[in-house]
Amino acid sequence: MSVNSLFDIGSTSLRAVGEKIDATSQNIANAESEGYRRRRVSLSSRSVAATGLYASNGAQDVTSSGVGVEQFERVRDGMLVAARNEARSSESAAREEGRVLGVLEGALATDTDAGLSASLQGLADGFSNLAINPDSQGVRESVLGRARQLTDTFGRLDQRLGELTTNTENALAGNVEKANGLLDKVASLNEQIENARAGGSPDYAAEDQRDQTVKELSRLLPVEAQENRSDGYTLTVDGMTVVQGTEATNLSVDQSGNTPAVEFGKTGVEFTPGAEGGGEIGAQARLLNDTLPGVQSDLDALADDVVKEVNAAHRKGADQNGDTGENFFVDKSGPSSENTAGNIELNVDGPKDIAAVATPALGTLGGNETAVTIGQGDFGDSSGAGNIEDRLTVGPDGSASTVEVSSISPDGNLPGGVEGGTFDITVEDNANTGELDFTIDRPDGSTSTQTGVDVGSDGTTITLEDDGSGNTLKLDVGTAFADGDVGPTETKEFSVTVDNSLPGNTGPAQNIADVASDLTTGATDLAAGVGTQVQEAAAKEEAQAAVGERVQAQIEDVSGVSVDQQLSSLIEQQQQFAASAQVLTTAREVSSTLLSIAR
Repeated sequence: MSVNSLFDIGSTSLRAVGEKIDATSQNIANAESEGYRRRRVSLSSRSVAATGLYASNGAQDVTSSGVGVEQFERVRDGMLVAARNEARSSESAAREEGRVLGVLEGALATDTDAGLSASLQGLADGFSNLAINPDSQGVRESVLGRARQLTDTFGRLDQRLGELTTNTENALAGNVEKANGLLDKVASLNEQIENARAGGSPDYAAEDQRDQTVKELSRLLPVEAQENRSDGYTLTVDGMTVVQGTEATNLSVDQSGNTPAVEFGKTGVEFTPGAEGGGEIGAQARLLNDTLPGVQSDLDALADDVVKEVNAAHRKGADQNGDTGENFFVDKSGPSSENTAGNIELNVDGPKDIAAVATPALGTLGGNETAVTIGQGDFGDSSGAGNIEDRLTVGPDGSASTVEVSSISPDGNLPGGVEGGTFDITVEDNANTGELDFTIDRPDGSTSTQTGVDVGSDGTTITLEDDGSGNTLKLDVGTAFADGDVGPTETKEFSVTVDNSLPGNTGPAQNIADVASDLTTGATDLAAGVGTQVQEAAAKEEAQAAVGERVQAQIEDVSGVSVDQQLSSLIEQQQQFAASAQVLTTAREVSSTLLSIAR
């Protein structure tokens, strides 16, 4: 080996080891840099097979001439990175679904007095109490209060669902905008990296940045990356290419339909995530298209059941005004086949409007046969207008009540404001043929006189009670008296007793109580369904997080920087550098010796 060879080997060794020291120093400096991938320098011996005009390959047993850098590379495992990004995408999707559904679960909570199931049970308890105390105004007020709480709860849940939908739509639009920025950034980095490679100096920092950008993008979308040496990364989402070389296809949100749709640019192709995964954008699209509308549909269906079933039972009852066939709830949006949670409200104005009792016809076994009782008084059964009760009770039309139908309910209860009780009535003759005078002493102590009452034609009435609001209690006397029943100087008395506190059959109130109690199961099932989805989302998030952590640990083993390992390598490289320097020192000493001999 010649002295020149020693100088050549020593100098190339110093340069090669210097490159390794530079790479190691770069690794140590960036050990904590996010997304940094370890650099590695590979060395190989230099061949001396080539000869020139003034140099030959020398002795035949010399096969090399020093050392050189074979490869300077960035250590990366593409399969591990792809697995990490996939796990990250699924984890983010599960986290987003769990976050939104967790808010909804809190609104549907079954362990609070303001919950839907508690409100339904409260209505059931209120009507159950009303079935026991149908005349209690306090109980009726309580029923109205509980009914308002139920409608308020439905309205609050409907509003909360609307707010969640709006917030999710806004979050989706924000994430789409963010994803578009990342897609543009990957396309720009592709161009920067390829330009650097074409210039012969790879930009590894840009490659690190591109990998980090794809990692961030995987949180939003299920992105897959394929590396092409000619134009960098090609990114696909759901089979659609979103980045190829320097070109990016941005996403857009179409709001023209009932639910928002995420589309790939102007292609008209919609991004349709599967049953799970898909990143935050996939989770939000799934929530807006399936999950939240499904919960809204279930809530509206439950509200519709409440309205229809409670109304059906309420229409079969009579209120304290004697009215029947009235609905308890109404949809304020107007007549429709379906009632919605956000539009139901009470259809009753006050406690007297609650139909708590059944409405059998008066005189039947289910009704009250003695709503009106006639006391014969001075007439007796055999004198004058004898048998007043029969003659008053059975009119010419065969009706079963002497009191006008509009004035007394089928179960014997009077309309609001009209007092029942015993009315003492004095009958006197007057100078006109076919007429009598009636004086009514009421239970409240008031007295009124009706003179010139025509008793010679059917349908003539005297007014027993008038509260001034149109609720009037009248007694038909047209078939009960004749002018000759009372002489010119006679005064006769009889009484009419009207019941005004008849409990009747409270089946309608109890039926409503049973209906409301049964429907609490639907409210509980609705809350349980959302709770189950929250638990499933939490389990998926935990599982995907574990997968991501495991793959990330493998990535760090392959591509990460271990400071201890790099420091150990730096010490070895320092020794190699010193040894290479010693070769040059030896070559210089040999050269000096040879020159001194020659002199």
